[in-house]
Amino acid sequence: MTQHPVNNIVAADGATSNQTLYGSDRMAELLRGLGYEYAFINPGSSFRGLHDSIVNVLGNTAPELVLTTHEMIAVGMAHGYAKAKRQSALVILHNLVGLMNGSMAIYNAFCDQTPLLILGGSGPADPAERRFIDWAHSANAQSDLIRNYVKWTDEPPTLEAIIDGILLARKKGLTAPQGPSYLSIDAALQEVPIDAIDLPELSSRVIDPPAAPHPSPAQLDELVELLVSSKMPLIFAGRLGLDPETTEPLKRLVELSGAAYHDDRNIVCFPTNHPQNLNGDKAIAKDADLLICFDCQDVNLLSGQYQPKRSNIAGGAAREDRATIVDVSMNAYFGNSWTRFGGPDARADLVVSADPLATIRALGDRLAERLTATPDRMEAIEARRQQLADRSAALREARQARYAKRWEDQHISLPGITGEVYEAIKAEDWTLVVRNHRSWQDGIFEFTGAGQYLGGDGGGGVGYGPAAAAGAALALKGTGKIPVAMLGDGDFVMASGALWSAAAHKAPLLLVILNNRTWGNDELHQREVAHQRNRPVENAHIGQRMEGPDIDLTNLARSYGVWSVGPISDPAELSKHLNEAVSIVRDGGIAVVEVLTALD
Repeated sequence: MTQHPVNNIVAADGATSNQTLYGSDRMAELLRGLGYEYAFINPGSSFRGLHDSIVNVLGNTAPELVLTTHEMIAVGMAHGYAKAKRQSALVILHNLVGLMNGSMAIYNAFCDQTPLLILGGSGPADPAERRFIDWAHSANAQSDLIRNYVKWTDEPPTLEAIIDGILLARKKGLTAPQGPSYLSIDAALQEVPIDAIDLPELSSRVIDPPAAPHPSPAQLDELVELLVSSKMPLIFAGRLGLDPETTEPLKRLVELSGAAYHDDRNIVCFPTNHPQNLNGDKAIAKDADLLICFDCQDVNLLSGQYQPKRSNIAGGAAREDRATIVDVSMNAYFGNSWTRFGGPDARADLVVSADPLATIRALGDRLAERLTATPDRMEAIEARRQQLADRSAALREARQARYAKRWEDQHISLPGITGEVYEAIKAEDWTLVVRNHRSWQDGIFEFTGAGQYLGGDGGGGVGYGPAAAAGAALALKGTGKIPVAMLGDGDFVMASGALWSAAAHKAPLLLVILNNRTWGNDELHQREVAHQRNRPVENAHIGQRMEGPDIDLTNLARSYGVWSVGPISDPAELSKHLNEAVSIVRDGGIAVVEVLTALD
């Protein structure tokens, strides 16, 4: 069978300038002008015009088509790519059916506030231009499918409106709080002949999003007073953990204030070994009298406002007393009543709707001025810093002892595999692009701060992991960084085809599959229900375990053209296989390591 490399382009006869031009040629040139390097797709006839323009007018570069095996993977790859690059990513979906397939991944990106420009082939809107299948695949309006979980939708009726709509959709997606935008591109308008490719002005004045607001002087003064008067302040930081510039101003604020620090759920903003880092300390939120949350998903969760009686799984810890709560974020401008992602309105005493990083910087400056003027406060702050350092050291010591005990388990424990992966990559320039947040073992990876971990899936949709890892790997290709992903077997089987896309584009990646051969989160729920109802816990595995037959994940990975080893069940074998895998990734390859792990 003849193989055709991704960029094996056959030149068109004659210069493009001497050929008939089409509406999609103009769209393609605009996408190039906006700086899109890749377009993540699963092919479809509703955007065949744009597909042709990208290949035969642009030469399949800037943007280059990234073929995926499913629309969920296309959106998931764009999601991971956008977070790794910290810029808008481009997806093209095929009318209704492609949009339906990709919709769960769009919801993930919406909850994760990730800027995606999603173009959807549609129509033709003119009934006279429709084939029989176009009637089945067209809707009025197509974007109704996902309108509730994107920032912006449009159904432009003319070519000029499409050009304007692309600009606006991109800008809306990049405006804080960020998110995906969707624009339908009519199939007939893609194929209409045009006289010339006239692009609008693409200066920063036209295409850049407006800056997020900064805090007012009065708000900064109030924050300073709260910090100075607090006996035990606790600072949380969340989504701004994608920005490497977060770490230093955040460290300065934490140290100046003598506050305890804790990352938000499923993000890293702060150095692991900083003496005021109390990640994993379940009591610190109850001990604090002031909680300041910078760009956090769910302030109610962090402040212990949930008191669920139905389940103890991921329910959060309730607190009886009432601390002063501050929410510094753009959460007030996010979402709608359809999903209420992030929970009910936070019970915050002060809401600062402003750029979180700008607020951290300004607050650090204002606090430094205040402490210079009132040096008597420094003694109390220094004493608290020492108290927190002792508490942090004790936390790390207890955690290490607990992990060491788990290493003696007969099966490969989650602390054990996490530690072995870190040992294999710690000397490299690495980025953790995906991790399984339910099974993550905190404190083993030594993060230096923000930008080393790309955060979670957003909406909890399974299948994000392989797709986002492949997209992030493509974004990091050529940087010298080693992308590392640690994910579950369920996540992997949902979207394993993402490996083929990564392999086709030669994007280096280390992917470790934590295979417990079950849908682990849900098996734990079945155990809990059985306990509550006094029924056999031994039946919790039914309808959960992927056994009899076991899925051959190692050979599945190999079938996509990547190096793979496993399943590994002996802890003594981990180190050599992981070191070999890292060597392969260092040389530009993709390595998959399948590890049989315990459920918890």
